Order: sequence, then structure tokens, then C-alpha cells
Amino acid sequence: MLTIEKIEGKIVTVEDDDGSFNADISLFDGKIREGDILTRLPDGHFIKDEKATEQRRKDILKLQNSLWN
Repeated sequence: MLTIEKIEGKIVTVEDDDGSFNADISLFDGKIREGDILTRLPDGHFIKDEKATEQRRKDILKLQNSLWN
């Protein structure tokens, strides 16, 4: 799974199963933010996986809520 770890200027740090790497923001299609789940296209660009990102956000919120209840 590819996840955006951080965005600093034109550099995006992406985390994968083997660690993390930096990529130029020009390789990302659409609006992105930290925590987004990505898919890498054959041409080297990245797109946000809307469904996986939304599910991840819901799972994290559910986990946070379980800690307070």
C-alpha cells in the first residue's frame, strides 16, 4: 500500500511496505493530502485511491473513538 506521509513544497514523501521514498509533486494527479492512499500508474504517476482513502479514514476514526469510550 502506498500512503502519503508528508508534503513539503514540491516534494511528497510516500510510504510503502519497504519504507519510504520522495517523489516530485508533479507526479501526482489531482488534489492530494497527507494520509491519502495511492495507486501508481504504469507511467510513474500516482493517483489517489478515493475508496481506500475514505475507508482508512473511517477505520482510524473508529479506532480513535474506541480509545475514548
